[in-house]
Amino acid sequence: MEMKPVNKSNSWAELTTSLVVSGREVDDASLLLEFQLADSEDFSSCEGAGVYSGPGWATLTIDERHSKSADEQAARLIRFLGPRKPALDALKKAGKSVKIDMSGIAESGSGLCVSPKVLADLAELEIPLTFTTVRASGEDEEDPLAWLG
Repeated sequence: MEMKPVNKSNSWAELTTSLVVSGREVDDASLLLEFQLADSEDFSSCEGAGVYSGPGWATLTIDERHSKSADEQAARLIRFLGPRKPALDALKKAGKSVKIDMSGIAESGSGLCVSPKVLADLAELEIPLTFTTVRASGEDEEDPLAWLG
């Protein structure tokens, strides 16, 4: 199998890199408190960083306003989370689901490049890394097994 380099001009659109925490009693206020982000000048001054939540989940997200690059988004998130690793570990011990998710719009032929250094830095956080993609059209790629009925 031949590996072809990914053309950076054909990478995922609307890329975001997020810490995702889910479980009982999880919301944006608890995430801000747990990671002491309300008083963090580094966090409040970062364009493209935000905390979002819904019923039973919250995210600390770095989006395209900060950078269109997966490496830069992940590196920014790692800078936030590295010194807060004890808080990450406490969330896991409390039974919360904790992961890093890179998400964006992916069309056929597009790719996402993450450097080995950033992957190694993410691995040091000891939480799962997931990838979530959607198509710009809102339709899934054709299912190759659809003919089975």
